[in-house]
Amino acid sequence: MPEVALYDRQGEKVGQVELADEVFGTAVNHDLIHQAVVAVERAMNQDSARTKGRADIRMTGAKWYRQKGTGRARHGAQSAPLFVGGGVAHGPRGPRRKPRLSRKMRRKALYAALSARIHDNAILIVDEVAADEISTAQFVAMLEDLGAEGRVLMLLGRDEAQDEKVYKSGRNIEGLLMRESPHINARDVLWADTIIISEAGLEALCEGVRANADD
Repeated sequence: MPEVALYDRQGEKVGQVELADEVFGTAVNHDLIHQAVVAVERAMNQDSARTKGRADIRMTGAKWYRQKGTGRARHGAQSAPLFVGGGVAHGPRGPRRKPRLSRKMRRKALYAALSARIHDNAILIVDEVAADEISTAQFVAMLEDLGAEGRVLMLLGRDEAQDEKVYKSGRNIEGLLMRESPHINARDVLWADTIIISEAGLEALCEGVRANADD
């Protein structure tokens, strides 16, 4: 099992913690990770754009001008995409089919992404994430003490995620994404420059692995 340092909220090392091989020691399947990321981003896209083709334009169907003798090119309708007010050629036509991955594929993609980030030394394990009071400044100071840089994904246990002090202290920090374990996906993991996982969040992640193994 991979073993990493365990830190407290002040960034001090307080011990070591073992990580489950099923989550942080799997083979990195780049193709599967790509499929998972594309599926998430396509699901986020509403695909609401729908342009009108020449058949949808309400315009006279009469021939614009005579076929011969004008010196101009032959045209039959003003609704052609060539003209102002005409239809749009090859424009978006509404919702497209969105790729869907099975639960097993999404889970494997998540574990592969976490395994890749552990090799990048992008994951920090902390004993707990808590706030003594609702204070964004104190929450920012905690991130600085932990050395979290850039975009930060914070994976919390159930009680931590539902703590009003933690939620309100961190919700307005730019570049911070707080999630309740194990409700994350491969895109969240790859989006972050630093991933902070509390011990409670790590336990919830491992419980999910054990539950899936029993299925």
